[in-house]
Amino acid sequence: MVTIQKIPNRVLEIFSSSQAAIKQNSSSFYFAFSKLDKDQAYSIFVIYDYLRQIDDAADNHDRITFNKLIFWWETACNTNNIVINKTSNIADKVAYIFNHFSIDPKLMTDMIQGQLRDLNNIEINTLSELENYCYQVAGTVGCMIFCILSTELNEDNREAVVNVGIALQLTNILRDVHEDAMADRYFIPKQLLLKYNIPKKVLLESKPDIQTQSLLQYLGRLALSKYAETDVITNQILDRKGKLALELSINVYKKILTKLMKNNFVDLSKRVYVTPQEKSLLLLKTFSKHIK
Repeated sequence: MVTIQKIPNRVLEIFSSSQAAIKQNSSSFYFAFSKLDKDQAYSIFVIYDYLRQIDDAADNHDRITFNKLIFWWETACNTNNIVINKTSNIADKVAYIFNHFSIDPKLMTDMIQGQLRDLNNIEINTLSELENYCYQVAGTVGCMIFCILSTELNEDNREAVVNVGIALQLTNILRDVHEDAMADRYFIPKQLLLKYNIPKKVLLESKPDIQTQSLLQYLGRLALSKYAETDVITNQILDRKGKLALELSINVYKKILTKLMKNNFVDLSKRVYVTPQEKSLLLLKTFSKHIK
């Protein structure tokens, strides 16, 4: 097992500015990973902060900001021995983290390709394209986080990490399908819309018909099948805090999916979320599982 040195406190102090971003934009994500040691938690927060900025720029078709963020990353990747100080941009911080935890830069390259799809509003035609998109924007992030929590990302467990990442993104898509449609963003493949005889404009309606509910349930079952690989991932993480944090973050998203499916997507305009009480119960169940 490879031992990774701690990130210096002066660097962590600079990283701490990203804590507010994740707390504001993803309370569930923050709830899970804030329980880690600072070097792991703050590293994940910085990566999330950077990816969130790219995602927002892509969704808003803000090419100037998008290109600036990518330029910063490409420049940082080609810089040896990055020194972090108060003037460092967010991509410098991410590159430092990638170097520190030996994260493959190709993961960021793949993620950017998925965000370019959003920036250019390229529609998804097939289920295979959807799964590849989910890998690009979420499976890659899962691999980044796994590398921070464990040094053991390999061919045996990488597929499981990617599959759970795909499940998380499918959950996002199912939760936001109506909101995205209202913003002219569509992630349900044309192939599936044709198969279920659903015009794309139906996704603009808050109360879906039976065919649409059936399609969304199908994608929900696909996501559940991929969530089933959660234990394959967590069993590879030896540190109890890391194991708990990762499983908790997955379980919170899985809870969103099961609530959507249980309600049969009856009102797509109502955002489904996990209540503080439900999060506490999930924390208790997950913690109990790992103290045995």
